[in-house]
Amino acid sequence: MEGQKTKNTTSGFAIFIRISRLFIPHIGWITLGILLSVLTILANVSLMATSGYFLAAMALSGVTGLPIDYFTPAAAIRALAITRALGRYAERLINHSATFRILAELRHWFYVHIEPLAPAVIQKYHSGDIFSRIKADIDTLENVYVRILIPMITAVISGALFVSFLYFKSLSMALVEAFGLLLAGFIFPLILLLLSRKSGKAVVSISTELRQTAMDSVQGLGELLIYAQAEKQSEKLNQLSYRLAREQSKMNFYNEMAHAALILITGITLLLVLAISIPMITNAQMPAISIAILAFFILASFEAVATMPQAFQRIPETITASRRIFELVDYPAILKEPISNTPKPDNFDIEFNKVCFSYGRETKNILNNFSFTLKENNRLAIIGKSGIGKSTLINLLLRFYEPTDGVISLGGYPLTQYRSEELRHYFAVVPQQNELFNTSIRENLLLAQPNASQSLLEEVCRIAKIHEFIASLPKTYDTWIGEAGYKLSGGQRKRLAVARALLKPAKILILDEPGEGLDRKKEKEMLKAIFDYKKSCSILLITHNEIEGIDKINMNLE
Repeated sequence: MEGQKTKNTTSGFAIFIRISRLFIPHIGWITLGILLSVLTILANVSLMATSGYFLAAMALSGVTGLPIDYFTPAAAIRALAITRALGRYAERLINHSATFRILAELRHWFYVHIEPLAPAVIQKYHSGDIFSRIKADIDTLENVYVRILIPMITAVISGALFVSFLYFKSLSMALVEAFGLLLAGFIFPLILLLLSRKSGKAVVSISTELRQTAMDSVQGLGELLIYAQAEKQSEKLNQLSYRLAREQSKMNFYNEMAHAALILITGITLLLVLAISIPMITNAQMPAISIAILAFFILASFEAVATMPQAFQRIPETITASRRIFELVDYPAILKEPISNTPKPDNFDIEFNKVCFSYGRETKNILNNFSFTLKENNRLAIIGKSGIGKSTLINLLLRFYEPTDGVISLGGYPLTQYRSEELRHYFAVVPQQNELFNTSIRENLLLAQPNASQSLLEEVCRIAKIHEFIASLPKTYDTWIGEAGYKLSGGQRKRLAVARALLKPAKILILDEPGEGLDRKKEKEMLKAIFDYKKSCSILLITHNEIEGIDKINMNLE
């Protein structure tokens, strides 16, 4: 698998560079964020240094009685304090605004890449895993901009300016400051990166497994209770939570080590700078008041590298999340879309001509030389027991899969000449597994036809044998049905899906076991109503029941 190959062989550095390139369209926001970050740090360091000068000058004036300029440093302190506050606010505003924009576009970019993989590739992954990649892994990429790139670039620029300032005072001071910043901002964080790399990766993988298990627990709660496995599942959740907390505790330990090291290195740098400056003051190479300025300057300058340990520590989990994202993005496309434009068929005849299909090279064929023709506006029932390949026909017609042999055509053109998205506009489908959303009945129905009137909604729901149930609800069509429609029974979800399919103005209607939850009499009534309502529509009915009055193919006899 190409995605797995990328995951196993691509270096972390190459992954980081690749994910960083996704931020290039936002270079303007990033540059502005960096400039504001540098401005804020410079304002803070200047404020501290000026404050040191002002306090020392006031003290000397009090001791010696010499007059000082009170207004200039006081005004400078006020201006720098305002600049720091405004700079910090603007930096947060710009960086968070840019982050939200970037995350939104990354999710869109990720969806565009994985949408063609559904369902053939996506169904191989746990739904919780897919959710983790879309939500948590994309969120983790926020680290690249806010917690890695900006702190690193800001540290380099600010550090260079601080060292340059000290260079004009003393080369020795500049070298001590440069080494201190390098040690606190890069060397020690790199050591911590090597120590915490394993824990950083573990946090991502355990978090993903925890989300999958939690999703299984919620969606399968009924089954867990029926089979008395709820306690076992709860214990699994507890174990995963404990493992995650243990790894996070390790990461916190490294954070505390980094904080302690920063304080230690800052103190040592301060002592060394003072040791260099004292002889210079004694020899009158530097005014005595400079010692206060230098002390405050050194202490404040290490703010530039204060976030570097965390920036380095974020790299392993960011790379791990990026690998998981690129694993899907790099997955080779199952279907090859045509280069030319989609043909415009003169009719909507469907033809299967000696179609063979299997879901894998090592599995036997689901379909063997299967053929049938459904003329435009006609009805055809495909009858067969479960597992015989009836639902596979839907996947082939919608080009979710390609037949391993044979040809499927629509309107005389092979499906391979149609672009998948344009082809699917011709179909309205009620599959076995129906996707309902956590919103009202009305909103779920309007997905098929956003401008549908209330009378039209009621009409299709009457045909689908669900209007009476909806009308009995306190909020009728505005009733919230919950995640995946869990507030409805299986049969009610199916009939709501039937009503939604009837709303779509498609030329071909495919119904997979539409009578689920209905007795045979009501099922026949519903099908007759559907046939009458969709007279100018081809209907392909997939069922395990015998259907009277329409053409049929019995796959049990194939």
